[in-house]
Amino acid sequence: MKFKHTVYAVLMGLLFLQTQAQEEKPYKEPTGLNNWYIELGGNSLFYSANYEKVLIKQGRWGWVGRVGLGYNPGQYTVLNKVTLEGNTYMAPFHTSVLYGPYKEKLELGLGFTLVGQGTTSQEVVPTAVFGFRVVETNKVCFRVNYAPFIREGKYYDWFGVSIGRNFSAGK
Repeated sequence: MKFKHTVYAVLMGLLFLQTQAQEEKPYKEPTGLNNWYIELGGNSLFYSANYEKVLIKQGRWGWVGRVGLGYNPGQYTVLNKVTLEGNTYMAPFHTSVLYGPYKEKLELGLGFTLVGQGTTSQEVVPTAVFGFRVVETNKVCFRVNYAPFIREGKYYDWFGVSIGRNFSAGK
């Protein structure tokens, strides 16, 4: 029940943010179909560098896939919730649907994060994304998201923030 109410509250907040966004000048959407960004929190649990590919772009709708990588050198407990052992890598794999008419987009996605130490000790952590992103005319992209995950049979409320850049490959 807690999860259901949290998801509804986050989605309503994101819809409110999208409707409140004002256009000060005509927006020219970047033509790049690739994004790279650094994410704190989010699907990698701690931090990660990510590459994202726009797979489909149809008017207000879009579909993206992403992969990332993060490394935790020491043992940390983040926000007294999540403990990561030393020498742990985090590799998020995700796909999301985007919706929005201009630079502001709502994001809804699913995926998993591979958390491990070497090749012998690995864990697959199911994750989700309910987010809001902005891609400016100057190609800077910013994301904020609610990123719940299930680890060792427990549900965790989690959040992430990202900043990066949109680009075109091969040009």
